[in-house]
Formats: sequence, C-alpha cells, structure tokens
Amino acid sequence: MNTPVFSRKTHKWLTLVIGAQALLWMVSGAYMVTMDLDFIHGDPLVRNLVENVEADFNELYPIGDVLAGYDDAKSVDLVSRLGEPYYVVDAESGSVLLDARNGAKRSPIAETHVIRLAEHYYAGSGSVNGVRLLTVDDPSPTEIQTRPLPLWQVSFDDNIRTTFYLSPSTGELITRRHTFWRGFDFLWMLHIMDYENRSDVNNNLLRVASAIGLLTALSGLWLLVFSLRRHRPAIDHAPGGPPPHGSFDDSAPKTT
Repeated sequence: MNTPVFSRKTHKWLTLVIGAQALLWMVSGAYMVTMDLDFIHGDPLVRNLVENVEADFNELYPIGDVLAGYDDAKSVDLVSRLGEPYYVVDAESGSVLLDARNGAKRSPIAETHVIRLAEHYYAGSGSVNGVRLLTVDDPSPTEIQTRPLPLWQVSFDDNIRTTFYLSPSTGELITRRHTFWRGFDFLWMLHIMDYENRSDVNNNLLRVASAIGLLTALSGLWLLVFSLRRHRPAIDHAPGGPPPHGSFDDSAPKTT
C-alpha cells in the first residue's frame, strides 16, 4: 500500500471513531458559550440571599451563652431569616439554627417554615407546587451533585421548572436548579465524557478521545500534503520535447 492511500485510510477510520464525539464537543461547546452563566446559575431567580439584621443587638441572646452550649462550635454567625434574627452555629456535630432573641433551637426547620423561606428567596413568577424532605436514605438527585443530604426540595410551577434546595438545619438556600441548568449539566457531561459524576475533567475516557482527535487532525494534515502535491501544476517539460500547450517557442520557424 502506497503512502497516500495509507494516509487516506488512516484519516477515514480515525474520523469514523471520533466523529460522533467531535460533533458532541461542538454542539455542547456552542450551547455553553452561548448561554449566560449567571442565568444558568439561577441568579435571576433568587433574591434576599443576604439581609441586614434589623434588631437591637443589646437585646440579643449573649454569644457567650451560645458558645457555652456548643463547646464544639467552629463559628457563630448572626443572620436574618424572614426579617428575624438568628444565630447559625457551625459545630463539629453539625449546623444549628438558634433564635437570636432567646437562644431557642429552631432546627430542624418545619415544612411550613421552609415554604415561607423558599417563597422569600424566589424571584420568579411561579408558585410552590411541591415540597419534599430528602433524607440520607433517599436516592440523591443527580442535580444536587455532591451536596450531602438531608435537604428540603421545593419545586415551583414556572415554565423552567425551578427547584430550590434548602438546608433543614439552617434554612439556607443551598442551590437552585431549572430546565436550562439541567440542559447545561447534561451537555457538560457529554463534553467532558464523565457519565457518572459529571465533574471529572481529567478522566481516562476524555484523555483517549482527545488523543484520537489529535491524531485525526494530524492525519488530515498529512493527507493534505499529498493532495497538494498531486494537484500542483507541472511547469517544466523535458529537453527537446514539445512545449506545454499554449507556450511560446521562439525556435519555431517564422513565416513572412
């Protein structure tokens, strides 16, 4: 088999192997660079994430008493939930929400309070149409990725199927999801070829596909070299032979 034929066959088979994945790379890449990331992250769907604490600090439950009750506390934050002051205690045993006025424990948060919080955070036009507490015994939804359970799942009936996930311990909005995010996540999975966790951009499958893609491009360049040589016009002719068609030969006899 001569070299041009071998280069053509090599390029053809490499293209057949990697062609479908290359198409997926282009389609998924086009979607990801076209969509606004703030929208994909759900930022326009959320409000009231950070609220000023409107309270007389002198009347709040003493921080010292909070620490005395949680000797494994790593941090204590004063936050506002629905306009009321609370302490969020981050301890070795887990996070806890306390009423900042009297130190009473408010965790775990009841469903009715979770709905009010979700509606308070939500900036869309829909209404709550589903609430569910996901426990450690439930299958973890793919869309929350590696976030640990338990979590409250609150769904809205808007046209992009918005879903909020809230902490049952603190009432914090952990993450939000919607149809365009789910599409982005699916295409991201196809783009990085991580079909399990959708987060590993250094997996072996992607390395192999990238190597095959590189070989395909190089074989195409190799084939292009032979193609250009084959179509290069010949401008020389053998000594003593007939000149190329249409050329001027001043040795031809002249007529008068």
